[in-house]
Amino acid sequence: MQMSGSKYWAKFALAAFISAGTASMLYGDSFEVTYAPAGTQEPDTTTLCKGASTCWIGEETFPTSSVPTNANFSRIAYSGAPSGSITGVYSGALTISSANQYGGAGGTGYFATVSDNNYTLTLTASGASSGVPGVNYFGLWFSALDNGNQLQFYDDSTLLYTFTPALFSSLVGECTGSNPFCGNPNNRTQDAGEQFAFLNFYDMDGYFNNVVFTETTTAGFESDNHTVGYMDPVNPTGTEVGETPEPGSFVFVVTGLLALVGIKRQIALSN
Repeated sequence: MQMSGSKYWAKFALAAFISAGTASMLYGDSFEVTYAPAGTQEPDTTTLCKGASTCWIGEETFPTSSVPTNANFSRIAYSGAPSGSITGVYSGALTISSANQYGGAGGTGYFATVSDNNYTLTLTASGASSGVPGVNYFGLWFSALDNGNQLQFYDDSTLLYTFTPALFSSLVGECTGSNPFCGNPNNRTQDAGEQFAFLNFYDMDGYFNNVVFTETTTAGFESDNHTVGYMDPVNPTGTEVGETPEPGSFVFVVTGLLALVGIKRQIALSN
């Protein structure tokens, strides 16, 4: 049976839409973001490596007032006895502050912050031969969340994922009443109008080597207990934060819309 012009273009556009989706999935990695129970300020070392045949987890706790330009993450959990490690370099406008109402896990020591600027954590894994071929996990105590906080993950210069607090805030609710995520857990009377949470970021199908912390306003992006890791397989734990489209998903949607426009135009021409 001969296919009409409009039906031909509809079939072609559908195929293009499917192909675009497949190609776009290869462009950006899929990230899963979870959060720990209210009040948590440390990575959960009992579950991060659970189910992984190979796992290496390290942590930077900012123990001094100096910026840790070269971060040698202390190993806090592992499985499969990997012999490698993950190191990091902080660069940019990072400053270190003493514990106060906005940050400092446990209410003591120091924490990382940036205001109206950004800094980058560049990560290096020791290599495939040593059992740590790349970094696919990052966690942090995200304290005093505000709308200007932005966290981005890159593979070299390729943006893989962007996180802003808006979605998390919508899930745990506004800071009214007795919301357990609101207020500094070390003293709930402090900064009661902002959320505090430990967040986990899992790259489900690749690796990242740059994490960029940006504060887009004159407020601060405060964080502590930066945690990095490699796990195989990736097994996210915690309560999942809703998905945020990665760059590839955006390409998929735009290409699909263009295909649908093509359908409409061809139908109009054939009538």
